[in-house]
Formats: sequence, structure tokens, C-alpha cells
Amino acid sequence: MLIPFFPPMGGGGVYRPLSFVRHLPEHGWRITVVTPAGDAYWIRDESLVERVPTDTRVIRTQTWSGQAWLSRGRRGRVSAKRSSRGFGVARRLASAVMLPDSYVGWVPFAVRAALEVAQSDKVDALYSTSPPESTHIAALKVHRETRLPWIADFRDPWMNLHLLDAPSPLHRNMHRRMERRVVTNADAVVVTTRWAERAMHETYPASHVVRISNGYEGGEMVGAEAGPSGRPMRIVHAGMLTQKRSATPFLEALARVLASDASLRKDLAVEFIGPREDDNERSAMRLGLGDVVSYRDPLPHAHALRAQRTAHVLLLVKHADTRYDGLVPGKLYEYIGLRRPVLALAPAGEAHDLVTTLRRGEVASPGDVDDIERALRTMIAHWRADRLESAYDLSARPEFDRARLAGDLAAVLEKMVGAQ
Repeated sequence: MLIPFFPPMGGGGVYRPLSFVRHLPEHGWRITVVTPAGDAYWIRDESLVERVPTDTRVIRTQTWSGQAWLSRGRRGRVSAKRSSRGFGVARRLASAVMLPDSYVGWVPFAVRAALEVAQSDKVDALYSTSPPESTHIAALKVHRETRLPWIADFRDPWMNLHLLDAPSPLHRNMHRRMERRVVTNADAVVVTTRWAERAMHETYPASHVVRISNGYEGGEMVGAEAGPSGRPMRIVHAGMLTQKRSATPFLEALARVLASDASLRKDLAVEFIGPREDDNERSAMRLGLGDVVSYRDPLPHAHALRAQRTAHVLLLVKHADTRYDGLVPGKLYEYIGLRRPVLALAPAGEAHDLVTTLRRGEVASPGDVDDIERALRTMIAHWRADRLESAYDLSARPEFDRARLAGDLAAVLEKMVGAQ
């Protein structure tokens, strides 16, 4: 398995592949992970190392990726906050000179390590996951060399083709060709949403595309039914506020609510936990919310789950960009597993539909301050009337348990290998 983000790295990209590593052995698969050195990313969670099965072989390689150099330059600094302006400039520069992404410097090391494993051990299948898409480029090279059956798992669509602006038409064409080479050579393409599944089928009708949604780790949800108690009403966002995900519209709506009812200031506490760009904190200070809103660096995953489990409301922030409408953040499934009411700032699309269909909470457009204020007032009214729990359906949803989803991936592997 070629996995670009693996413990002790942290962040949202770790949990899905880590869950497959944990649960595929239950279906008879022996796992070898090829991954960059643990200091090659700016987010770390040492506690996740304990979640890796002891009999999983993990091969850590060097990397010359841009992210690795930036992360090593931050060594000794504990904050997981980065400059919105500075990172924007760095991303634009990287997208112009590094293809398909700033992690491309890992490709030669990943390929060499994977080929050494294939030559020295009995390997039945190859798995790669993105973003970053450079991982699929490495897997393509290994696949061509070994002819191993290959699953390309797209946690998100190809970033610089579908979600971000390519620097030029030439860059866009290059990304399109790279995506086509990956999808048409892979024996199976796995996606996480219905939107991505439709898009893949339309663009590459001859490819074998399978949808396996994101999910939550069922064993970590113990105690989720206990919930919070007392005052203040705690609203928690646990996750990344990066790449144009902004808390500012929510903060503006919150400021309006507090301006109309000053007594709420002692009854509300909003907490943002995780990596972020500094525009978010500047907005809170500009709006005079320093006594209500706090920001915390990433916590060990178990601690973050505890903070979410004891929240009255879990806040989800999606991008205010139509290109992201079809994406469902992995964080939403964890919120569902924790069985807490959700305030989802999500446009019309799959994430919006998931919250409304399951009656999990309130939904508002991510850039519409009026709509966010409406949804926030609704949930505050429920809390004040002591009916927040009963206003929504907070029942268990075992279909999103990652142990079950790993079984779906095992079925794809078995079919793919059996067809060779």
C-alpha cells in the first residue's frame, strides 16, 4: 500500500487508509505500507501510531517533496497555524513548477521501495490513495513494472484538475493526461461519493469504478450516547480550516446573534480544534468574539473525539466554492458516528443531503451569513428549550463503520486478484 499520510502524521488524510490497514487483515490480507518519513508533513499525531497493527510492515522512505522541506523547517514550533497569504503564494508557486503536486519528490523513493518489496516478497495487489495524486503516479510506475493488480483510491477528485485552478491551460492538459493514465491503467478505481462515481463513469466509461464512502471507526465511538450536559452550550469544530475553508461567515453570524441577545455570551462557547490558516483567528478578534471563541492546535485523536463527544453541537465547514459541492468531508461521518447534532455549512450537494436525509441537524449555505444565523438560532432555541437531543435523529449508523467499509475494499481486492 502506497500511503502518503500515515502515523505519526496526522490530519484528515490519515484516517481512511489507516482504517484499511487496520481492518483488511480481518479479511485475510497481510499489509505492507510504503510511506514517507514521519516528519514529512506539518501535522503530527503520535497517538495514532498505536492504531497501526503490530504485524503491519511499515517502510518509511526519504522524500524531496516541498511539504517535507517546509515541515522540517517548522521543527520545534508546535503551532499548527499557517499564514493564509503565505500559504496561498506557496501553493500557486508549487502548482506551477511541481506536477502533479508538491509531493512529487516522494515518487522515486516510493517506487524504489515498492519494487524492492515486490521483488523480495509475494505481493498479490497494489493500493495507492490520493490526494496527493503523485502517489498514484508512483503506483502507476510500480504497476507497469510488476503488472500487479492495482487499486487507485481517490479520497478526493484530482485536485489541480477539478478542485483548484490550474496555472495555465497547458498545466490543465497535463493534469488531464495524468489522470487519464492513472484511471485507465488501474484495475479498479475507488471513489468516496456518488458525485465522483458519476463523474468517473462519464469521463472513463470503460474503467472499473467502485464507490466506498468514508466512515468512522466504530470502536472509537464508545460513550457517544452519553453526550454533553449543563452549560454553556458548546459548539465544536474539529478539523482543518485550510484551502478556502473559512470560519468567517459562521463567526459573522455568531456576532449577530450575540449582538441581539447579550445574555448569550455567558451561555455559548465555540471551540475550533485543528490546523488552520490565520485569517480565522483574525476574524474572531475583529468581531469581538475573543471571550466566546477559542482556537486549539490539533489534539491526539482520542482527546479530539472526547471534545467532540461532549459538545452540544458539532460544526462542519465546507468550501464556499461550487467545485467542492459534490464532496463529503470525512469529518462528517465521524460526527455521525459520535451521534451529536450537526450544524453543517454546506451547499446543495451530497453533504447537505446526508445531513438532511438522516435528520442529523441543521444545514446552511457556507457563505450566506443570513442562512447561517437562521440555523444557529434554531439550534440555540432547541438547546434553551432542552430539546436539542430530541429535535434530530441521533441513532447509530453502522453502515458507515470503517470495519464494514474495509470489507467492501477486501471484496474489490479479491475480485481483482481472482481475475488475473
